[in-house]
Amino acid sequence: MYPLLFVDAGMSGGQISVLFGLWSLVGFVLEVPSGALADRIPRRHLLIAAQVVRAAGFASWLVWPTFAGFALGFALWGASGAASSGTWQAMLYEELDARGAADRYARIVGRAEALAAVGALAGTALATPLIALGGGYAAAGWTSVAVCLVAAVVASRLPRSVPTDAETEPNYFSTLRAGVTEAVRNRAVGRIVLVVVVLSGVTAIEEYFPLLAGDHHLSPAVLPLLLLAPAAGYAIGAEVGGRFGALSPRWLAVVATVGAVAFAAGALLRHPVGFLGIAVGFGLLACAIVVAGARLQETLTGPRATVTSVSAVGEEAVAIGVFAVFGVASGLVPLFVLTAVAVLPVLALPIARWLPPAAREK
Repeated sequence: MYPLLFVDAGMSGGQISVLFGLWSLVGFVLEVPSGALADRIPRRHLLIAAQVVRAAGFASWLVWPTFAGFALGFALWGASGAASSGTWQAMLYEELDARGAADRYARIVGRAEALAAVGALAGTALATPLIALGGGYAAAGWTSVAVCLVAAVVASRLPRSVPTDAETEPNYFSTLRAGVTEAVRNRAVGRIVLVVVVLSGVTAIEEYFPLLAGDHHLSPAVLPLLLLAPAAGYAIGAEVGGRFGALSPRWLAVVATVGAVAFAAGALLRHPVGFLGIAVGFGLLACAIVVAGARLQETLTGPRATVTSVSAVGEEAVAIGVFAVFGVASGLVPLFVLTAVAVLPVLALPIARWLPPAAREK
């Protein structure tokens, strides 16, 4: 929705770039502090607040359609993302663990990731008829606000359990320090964090899929269908990852390697059929991300949401690195080559050595 609103508001390319930068900066700065907060207060409260803040951000675009209004909206959106990132993963794992069902974490997270991908596709598809029915961009915008508020109501029905870290750490700053220390100094945790960071960070390449598809000079009616392939691949891969959460480190390394190779080969094919390779690769990477994320939750002993947020900061840093490389090399190296090279860091990951086996196999 927001690209259309940008155009409607008459903003320049420079202003749009500033808005994206503000969005990333706010999320980057608040990620770890909000994770530590999630280890101090009932996580349900933070998830509710995140959805309300996101709704306020979207609403600001609609009632104040100027650069300042969009800046406020993106800042609120970044804060919302930071508040929810790491919070719900930590809450889910601890709630399952308290019920003796921690081994179901990977399956539930995989299903959630798959449904999120499908939901994003459905939302994009529904925006067109909403606009066509006469409501314009405002109809799609207010629908987004309503969806966020519904999500806040759903979050209010979650358990109100207090994080275990609030009982073991004396104050907020102790929780923050303990979480960062575990992510940085605990070698076992740090290695898993690095695996998750690289696997998740390189998926930022999806932002360039429309440009890659545009190189094939297809009709505008066909391009959206081409872009559905990677999205569908990611959804299927996340679901499969949830079902194979106990995959051994050796086999997970094979999955990630084959995924990276298939992705690169699809990008280098320079034919619409290549998007099938990209879809397969994206799906296998999604599978590896879900399993590695579950392995991180199983290994943590300190403030769970804080460490998960440290991982999210690392993912954002890798994504920013991907954007920077594309920005610098775009005029020198063809896009299809850059897209293929972007996944090469996955091949350098010693996943088989750095990831522990699933808890149920120990």
